[in-house]
Amino acid sequence: MASKISMILCPLSDGKWHGIAELSRKSSLDSQEIEEILSFLDKFEFARVDFENGKVKINKDFQKLLELTTP
Repeated sequence: MASKISMILCPLSDGKWHGIAELSRKSSLDSQEIEEILSFLDKFEFARVDFENGKVKINKDFQKLLELTTP
């Protein structure tokens, strides 16, 4: 089974904006788990998280790093 953070990073890896509700549905994580992961990604600037509008987008530099490290 994929790690919880991988369940979020996989759909985000395309570099597009994604709805937080969409990520919740796709990952089957509860809202608390999603919020914790997104808060972490936002805090360390791995992603831009717009909690007010319910959307998130991965940082381009972090996206490049993921591309280099993902088989």
